[in-house]
Amino acid sequence: MSLCLLKRNPTQQAISMKLPILISLPSLFIQNVLALASSSTYDFIIVGAGTSGLAIANRLSADPSVTVAVIEPGTDERDNPLVTDPTKFGQSFGTDIDWQYRVSGDQGDERQLVMRQGKAWGGTSVLNGMTYVRGEASAINAWETLGNLEIRETGNTNWSWSWSSLLPYFLISENYTIPRADQLAAGATYELQHHGFDGSVNVGYTSGLKNGSFAGPVMNAWKEMGLAHNPDLNRGDLVGFGMGPQTLISEENVRCDASRAYYLPVEARLNLEIISGTVKRIIWSPVQNQQDNFVAEGVEYIAPNSTASNLFARREVILSAGAVRTPPILEASGVGNSQLLTSLGIETVIDIPGVGENLVGQTGHQFTYSGILEPAASAYHTFLSVVDLYGKDGADAIEKSAREKIAAWGDDAAANASGTNYTHLLEIQCDLLFKQRIAAAEVLTIVVEGLLLSQYWILQPFSRGSVHLRSASAADINDPLITPHYLSNPFDLATVIAAGKFVRKFWQSTSIQGYVNATLSPTSDELPANATDAQWEAYLQSTFSPSTRSMGTAAMAPRNLNGVVDPELRVYGTRNVRVIDASVLPLQTSGHVTATLYALAEKAADIIAKAL
Repeated sequence: MSLCLLKRNPTQQAISMKLPILISLPSLFIQNVLALASSSTYDFIIVGAGTSGLAIANRLSADPSVTVAVIEPGTDERDNPLVTDPTKFGQSFGTDIDWQYRVSGDQGDERQLVMRQGKAWGGTSVLNGMTYVRGEASAINAWETLGNLEIRETGNTNWSWSWSSLLPYFLISENYTIPRADQLAAGATYELQHHGFDGSVNVGYTSGLKNGSFAGPVMNAWKEMGLAHNPDLNRGDLVGFGMGPQTLISEENVRCDASRAYYLPVEARLNLEIISGTVKRIIWSPVQNQQDNFVAEGVEYIAPNSTASNLFARREVILSAGAVRTPPILEASGVGNSQLLTSLGIETVIDIPGVGENLVGQTGHQFTYSGILEPAASAYHTFLSVVDLYGKDGADAIEKSAREKIAAWGDDAAANASGTNYTHLLEIQCDLLFKQRIAAAEVLTIVVEGLLLSQYWILQPFSRGSVHLRSASAADINDPLITPHYLSNPFDLATVIAAGKFVRKFWQSTSIQGYVNATLSPTSDELPANATDAQWEAYLQSTFSPSTRSMGTAAMAPRNLNGVVDPELRVYGTRNVRVIDASVLPLQTSGHVTATLYALAEKAADIIAKAL
């Protein structure tokens, strides 16, 4: 990649040139100019050393003439066994590398819910389940249906967002390890044409996966339930069952998080630096070329010793702080819903009501049994369509009911977003579920010592939440107000109930029930065998846990449809601020988000290079 950069005057010279016009500028811009100090200047400032942030940093710094700074409050955990050892998944929860964000529950849920997110180089890729399953082709194509149809042209390239345009970036990010013969016998399958072999992210199966008593009964049970085997969960079509690969170095059995994939191999580059700190806000230039076309000079951040410092960008500021942290940073910078910003005492720079809205979250649920199947080092993924869950006639009836209610659901969501438009988005989602029959729910089947587990969740929730700055205090960047409204939409609740019933039938199927000794959770008192939907609802509402897979809070969509960034991932109303993380994904993809985020970052690097 060749990035030809235009060299500018040093920051201090720029300040002296701008001082004569200060008298006529709003107070916010006066504050910004006075904040310019003898701080470092880079071509690109990347906020967040997470999944997308480090991928972008790697690609941009490949040109030695380009300087890149990444600002990250987390730490280097390359030698932390809770990160590197895949068998220790879950043991990092509640430690110093977990943000443990508090989540505001809806009325009737008095539990203190916690959202797990990674606080380390690599972001949430250091503590997630390492699953590498791309989104569905139809779900990604819907990004264009929403309005991101080749709107902006850079050079000779139209930047469209579709499965076919993103697939090359899935492939160039991936370094796939073909399963061994014993891993194939244990249930791993693949189709060669869907994988890349020269990328930065190691993808494969754990070295501990070997043939045993696990694969046969599980596969036969799902077939008995009427489901087909999916030979490769990364082909863009998820419905069915299969054993998905993980982001790990197979033979060494080491987690391949974003830091190990994208930063550690290039950390010796003199033009790439990770700076410890928490970004408080974007510093805006006091000189605007056009109305509503703002230029970021850099960022103000809080160093570990609690002092405020500044970094300046010759080229761009890129927010890659994630779906939970990016919106509060925008709001602290004066970008967001003007009514909310005014209530927080923040001067509005750009009024974008969609900032922090459209939070798409997932709830996790689990059934646990004691049994005699041998432990397996990997899990089976089962993706269920609405027809799998409800039958053809049931799905048709539910679709009819949903179509009648979408306008009301959109109005409810819009009320939370101060008038932004959700109805079109929900209509697209309805088409995906009922017309294109993408996956509506996922079940993860796991066997550990003496335990048979099914974890499950819905994949296309209609419920929408929000994440906002709690106050104008810099400390509240680390404590955002997260209101997911989990399972608030009746369709979501009905679907998770249907998924739970499907899981119960799976463990009662003739192919696998002989391996089950007893039900451990939920007990018969918690959820009777003949439980009513009301009992199901009460149980699920009181036991779910938030997923790490949040997205949508700075959506790539037209501005009048709740959008925050354009198809080049540039924040509306700015010239040089982009968002490259899960917050730009306007809809759930049905897959696991990590693979899609790596492809997003790879494509974004190309977009930036073409724009220079």
